[in-house]
Formats: sequence, structure tokens, C-alpha cells
Amino acid sequence: MSHHWYFPFIDSYRILIFISVQMLIALTNIILMKRLEKFPKTSKQPKVSVLVPARNEEKTIAFCFDSLRTQTYPNYEIIVLDDNSEDRTGEILHQIKSEKLTIIKGKPLPEGWIGKSWACYQLSQMATGELLLFTDADTVFSPQTLSCAVSAFVATDADLITAVNRNQVKTFGEQITVPFIVWSVFTILPLAIAYLFPKTKSFSAANGKFMLFKREFYRKIGGHQAVKHSAVEDVELARITKAQGGKWRLFDASHLISSRMYYSFSEALEGFSKNYFALFGYKILIALFVWFWMGLITFHPISNLIKPIITHNFNNIFLCSAVSMLFTIILWLLTSIKFGLPLHIFLLYPIIVIVAIFIGIRSIYLAIINKLVWKGRVLKNIKIRWL
Repeated sequence: MSHHWYFPFIDSYRILIFISVQMLIALTNIILMKRLEKFPKTSKQPKVSVLVPARNEEKTIAFCFDSLRTQTYPNYEIIVLDDNSEDRTGEILHQIKSEKLTIIKGKPLPEGWIGKSWACYQLSQMATGELLLFTDADTVFSPQTLSCAVSAFVATDADLITAVNRNQVKTFGEQITVPFIVWSVFTILPLAIAYLFPKTKSFSAANGKFMLFKREFYRKIGGHQAVKHSAVEDVELARITKAQGGKWRLFDASHLISSRMYYSFSEALEGFSKNYFALFGYKILIALFVWFWMGLITFHPISNLIKPIITHNFNNIFLCSAVSMLFTIILWLLTSIKFGLPLHIFLLYPIIVIVAIFIGIRSIYLAIINKLVWKGRVLKNIKIRWL
């Protein structure tokens, strides 16, 4: 009988320790993940090439461009690549009249390339700026974004800066899918360790909606050609940057940059299925362990609260689980407050985790049967390993 209670207590204790570490990471990240607009304005004005790959983006491309052409920063160009879109993206682009805009037609996708990396590679070949800003066609920028970004870049003397943007989640389907990624970066990536050990590539992240490179460094590391196989090219570029001695910094741009990634649960399901398994290097056992652990730290505390409440038999397990659940709720609230998500998201966190696990397992399955698809293209040449 003593062993029956001993082992569950150890499980609850370890889960509480893990969630407490998450709390510590989040609190330090609030300090270290500085807001992009908080840096002193620099007098330097290097030319910035804003590079936008666009495939089937008729819903968003006009809003993206409208926000880019109103930037207060004086020295920049905008290059948009129409990646063989099957909708009105190309037509909308050619209706735009602006001296700052250059439109290029994407070349056919070569064997061995992921579509976005190929598009970004072509864009980089056309760029003339000292700094290269890669973004997505569903992203909207405040007028001062480029000025703030260049100031942050100069102040930190970085080779790559990236940022977490504000995510619009208007439907229930978006609210139970999109926030998980933001929460994961905020509560699991320890920026203190990432900055203290700059060559440790495991502690890195990036957001393809905002990646500002020093052009010469981007080319030094091989650019998007170095990550042509990856479905998470942004994360891989951050890892390569750190591995090769580059200076990488992650900022909070939620007050300057916003995006609506998906418009429904089905769109989010397809999009995240492309990414989730790739985040683990297509290693099955590692991915399965992480999703098992996510489920455990979420639902073990909840399950341990039910029986004591019914029986009025409160013990150490109940206390550990109650504190774990309280900390989890606080973490979700902090995520919402910092990055502009709806405050009620914390009420949905058990559903969000269940959905994330489902998408994670689905991502593994689709990769195994070679049916991972993004924007009409099958992701090929995926090297799946057990470990």
C-alpha cells in the first residue's frame, strides 16, 4: 500500500518540478525577450531587402504589401515571389503600383527542395540590401517596424534576429491550435541558457514571419540552400546560425507585427502537421516521448485532483497536483498577456494540448506513409529515423 502512494507522489513531484522550471523560464524570458521597439533609434540606415514568398495567398497578400509600403524607414526594397500560385495571388500583385516593389515569377521546384526554401533562395538571389528580411505573405507590419528592427539589429550587433509576432485567432479552431507553438517557445526555450552558451544550437528558435539576416552572414552559412530539405527551415537556419558562431537574438514583436496564420481548424491541421514531426528531426522515438510527456504534465495533475475532491482525502499528491495546475494556468495567462492572445485561452489549455498531441501523431503517420502535403505539394525525401 505504501508503494502505491509512494510512486504516484514521486510522479507528481517530478511533474511539479518540471512545471516550476517552466515558470522560471517564462519569468526570465519576460526579461530577456525584449520588445523590438524598445531599442534606441540608430542613425545607421543600411538598405533592407524585404523578401516575401507567396503561394496561394490571395486572402492576405494585399494587406501584407499595404503594411510594407507604409514603413517609415527610408532605405528598403520589397521583393515578392509568386510561387506558381493557383489562385489570384499573381493577379493581385500585378495590380499594385509601387517603385519599391519588384515581382518575380518563381521557377519550377527542383528535386530535393521544399517549396518555401526554394522560393526564399530565389528571393535572396535578387536582393540588393545589406540586410535581408524574410517574412510571410500573411504578415502585417506596423509602420515603424523596419526602423525598430534595424535599431535592434545594430544595438545587438547580431547576425540574425527573429521575433514572436501577435497571432490573430478568431475562430475556435484557431484558438485550440495556434497558441500551442507560442506557449512552447515562451515556456520551454530558456533564453538565459541560449545566450550564455551561444553555440548550443539545441536552444534556439525562429519565426519565418520575421527573420532579419546580415546578408554576408546569410550567404556564409549557405542560406536557404543549406536547409532545402527542411519543412521548418526557419528553425534550422537559427540552429545553423548558432552552430557556426553567429549571434542570434529572439525578440517580442507582438506590438508591431501581426498575422492570421490560418482561418479554420482544417487549415491549421494541415499546416502544423507539416511542421510538428520536422521539429524533432523526423526522429520517431523522440517525438513520441515529447508528446507523451506533454500529455502527462497536463493531465496527470488534473486526474490527481478528482478523487481527493470526491473523497475529501487531501494529501501530498493533491497538493502537488493543485500547485502544478495553478502554475500551468499562470503560464498560459502570461503567454496570452505578453503576446496578445485572448485571455480565455487558459480555459482551453487541456483541449489545446490534446489537439497538439493529435497533430503530432498525425504528422508522424503522414510522414511515414509519405503523404505530408503543404499548399498542394507533397513533401518528399523525408529521412525518418527511430532515434
